[in-house]
Amino acid sequence: MFTLGIVATGTLWYFWNIQLMPFMPLQDALVAEFEGCSPRVDGGCRKGQKGTPKILRVVMRVPFDPTSSDQSSQSQIETRLTKTEELARKFVVDDDYELLELHLFSEHKEQMLRQKTFTRQMASAAH
Repeated sequence: MFTLGIVATGTLWYFWNIQLMPFMPLQDALVAEFEGCSPRVDGGCRKGQKGTPKILRVVMRVPFDPTSSDQSSQSQIETRLTKTEELARKFVVDDDYELLELHLFSEHKEQMLRQKTFTRQMASAAH
């Protein structure tokens, strides 16, 4: 049991410090920009698929339905995409990311989770 505890703690430490810490400044900036969004940021290539582009993935909660096609929702989505890309350029050290994947979800009581993914080419990769 003692060995299992050490291995589990070591694994969590590795995951936290190596995989998530580089994205903490971006997560903090997203929280400051979009209150209550509970962001989760990670990045890299798709596993098991060689030659795929490096993707910066951002998952966040939104107070509107991201699947809606009305003008108000589309405007809010575009604002979040643009602002997230700006903050990513400012706070993510690695400039090699080619795509930004923004996963938006909305939770409403007693209803299904509504979610949609938006992808944007990172401008630095286009140069």
